[in-house]
Amino acid sequence: MKIINRLPPVFVALLIQLIAFGVCRLIASVASGAETLSVFEWAMAQGGIAALITVLFRLSYWWIAIQLIFPPLLIVGMAFHVPLWIFPLILILLLMVFWNVAINRVPLYLTNSKTTDKLLTLLPKENGARFADLGCGLAGTLVTLAKSRPDMEFHGFETAPVPYVVSKLRAKLAGASNVHIHFVSLWMADLSAFDRVYCFLSPVPMPDLYVKAQEEMKPGSLFISNSFSVPDKKPSRTVNVQDGRKTKLFIWKI
Repeated sequence: MKIINRLPPVFVALLIQLIAFGVCRLIASVASGAETLSVFEWAMAQGGIAALITVLFRLSYWWIAIQLIFPPLLIVGMAFHVPLWIFPLILILLLMVFWNVAINRVPLYLTNSKTTDKLLTLLPKENGARFADLGCGLAGTLVTLAKSRPDMEFHGFETAPVPYVVSKLRAKLAGASNVHIHFVSLWMADLSAFDRVYCFLSPVPMPDLYVKAQEEMKPGSLFISNSFSVPDKKPSRTVNVQDGRKTKLFIWKI
């Protein structure tokens, strides 16, 4: 199971579908009356088995739905003579948007306006300070903060192709010259130059990211996580945001 957890989820999902297909073939070869099932019924069976295995492998809930509907959806598409190249094209487009979900188990979470307002109060008072958003999504937070603090530099790190392009365009169109978007993995980002490092990721990367922050960030800087804490690492401070989802900002002072 540990080896499975280290693999990118998209590869695990494909592996599960292959296992489910093998199980269906085995059932078809030994079960009486199996030959009476239609291709669509077998596809539904494969989807159900894949979804069950996905639950056992503890992948995120959206993978369960994807595994369930993918085989019958493929059969329906073939029945309506949808060109086969459409399916890999859809997969590629989805990966371009949700790359971090498929590879790093990090969903595309967007910071709401009330949380952004709270982040503004946590910025350093001095001019020339630097802020980093690890997994900046569509750069809404960076642009808003940058407009309020033109004396600071704001850097976003994003590896999902579509959000990266949208972030670059958004910063350009907003005239936020103090926003810099980097097509760089958060694991490759050098955190030593930043006074504030912010992230809104998932529970999966937090332990390793905390270690990275402790090793690279300078004394007195703040590492801020939206909603996801680090197991066994008590925050220096926790800030409650008065929004609908009762957001919490976990803050560690380096």
